[in-house]
Amino acid sequence: MARLRRTATALRVDWPHHVSYAALLRTLDPREPRHAAFLQECTTLLRGAGYTVFQDGDLPPITTHAAVAAPYAHCTAPLRRLVDRYTSELCLAAVAGEPPPAWVRTALDALPGRMAEGAHRAATVERECVDLVEAALLEDRVGDVFEGFVVDLADRHPDIGTVQLESPAVAGRVEGDRLPLGERLRVRLTQADPGTSKILFTPA
Repeated sequence: MARLRRTATALRVDWPHHVSYAALLRTLDPREPRHAAFLQECTTLLRGAGYTVFQDGDLPPITTHAAVAAPYAHCTAPLRRLVDRYTSELCLAAVAGEPPPAWVRTALDALPGRMAEGAHRAATVERECVDLVEAALLEDRVGDVFEGFVVDLADRHPDIGTVQLESPAVAGRVEGDRLPLGERLRVRLTQADPGTSKILFTPA
């Protein structure tokens, strides 16, 4: 949340301290580039769903969904998630008053791990797509100086961080001595090669 507040400052998105995160989101217009960039960063607060296997009516220790504060389970179309291919069969069997197919019950224990692996791969692909677009956007501007804002520093590496530009509204890696977390910083683009290397900045 602290990083997100720094990103709001970098993009000049007005977020008074008395305004909640939820209230702020309702004021943003995704057609506005700065707001769109901020909303993209908001997704970093979301955590992927966790899956718990339970059978024969034995409920798991935790059944409450944090977002709805109530017991929760769901099943969507089979093309939405791999796990729903199996939960659909469980629902069909329950409605028919029949036991679930053996192939479904056999696969259940391995599903949480497979879902976690798939979510990780999907997140990696999404991040790589953003990196590719950012590099393509800036490939003709290597050597240019931009106004940025240091929104994050790497753990145990204060000379590596993330800088958020206001225009264009992209975020990229910055490397330099004593990066000022939470402060504005003029940075020079030193690298932007779509498909080969991500964007990289150094203090100007």
